[in-house]
Amino acid sequence: MACAMFWIPARGVSGDMTDLLNIENLHLEFDTYDGVVKVLAGVDLQMRRGDVLGLVGETGCGKSMTALSVPRLIPMPPGRITAGRVSFKGEDILSKSESEMEAFRARHVGMIFQDPVTNLNPLFTIREQLVDAVLYQRAQGQKVPGRWRGFLPSVRQIRQEAHERAVELMRLTGIPDGDKRIFDYPHQFSGGMRQRVLIAMALAGDPDLLIADEPTTALDVTIQAQILRLIRSLVAQLGLTVLLITHNLGVVARSCERVAVMYSGRVIEESPVRELFNNPKHPYTRGLIAAVPQKDISRGGLEGIPGMIPNLINPPAGCRFHPRCGAVMDICRAAVPPTVAVGSEHTASCFLYPEDP
Repeated sequence: MACAMFWIPARGVSGDMTDLLNIENLHLEFDTYDGVVKVLAGVDLQMRRGDVLGLVGETGCGKSMTALSVPRLIPMPPGRITAGRVSFKGEDILSKSESEMEAFRARHVGMIFQDPVTNLNPLFTIREQLVDAVLYQRAQGQKVPGRWRGFLPSVRQIRQEAHERAVELMRLTGIPDGDKRIFDYPHQFSGGMRQRVLIAMALAGDPDLLIADEPTTALDVTIQAQILRLIRSLVAQLGLTVLLITHNLGVVARSCERVAVMYSGRVIEESPVRELFNNPKHPYTRGLIAAVPQKDISRGGLEGIPGMIPNLINPPAGCRFHPRCGAVMDICRAAVPPTVAVGSEHTASCFLYPEDP
């Protein structure tokens, strides 16, 4: 495939064979004035330690809802998980109380949101916001380095060590003169530097899993590349496990080792990144790759995926992609296709590929 031109190997550490995150048959609904929106319809996703996994698909396919289900940040109501299981290090996340979840979020999961303008408070300095993030981890018993373990220091000592940790995080995320710039306000930072501050806040508790929800969407192309290089370097330095949510296949190719493609609330294909670009199996994945602009394609030469994304209040029966699929068969309209192996570490959910007998 021509799109393999995007491939740049990620520099992550290799994970062990133990699942860090396991999402099984997850179903999520939202109550709205128009009806019940069936957002997730049986999501299956596994991540091992050290994975750098890209979750890709069109807007509205359920990428962010899948990710937010892990730290349980979906408001309930109106949200409602109707089936499935989410486990982290073997623990059932969905059965935890809210107080247990607060400790879980602080200790295990860091979130990078897509728009630093709306996720940094303009009324407070970077120091106040970053130090608060560090102090919150300590309050939840997080494994923050320093002299906090084993005794009760004074408030002054606590805040001084939190300040030192905040400056260290700014240095780690590539913010120059962090010991001085930490006293600045968000409006005194560029968009890329604000995003680095959000990454620093996400790392404040030394998390096991870093969820990056469209971390480069609000940035120009040059700054996007810098942020992606930063995430790769953090993976190498800290041994992070990263779930990167994006609609941009170029971002996936540059940053990830594995990729899961979502459509209308389900993962419909998953494989190593190189394998996906060289040999996509699902018709939807092929359509996404064919729609990527390339220098050797003339104006008007791009192929689009026909039709529209389905109405999730009344989604199509069977395979939700069948109304837009050029390879549709009768069985696609009646039944949900199983997930089958189509190569080494490569799976697809499509009736084009029969299950093994």
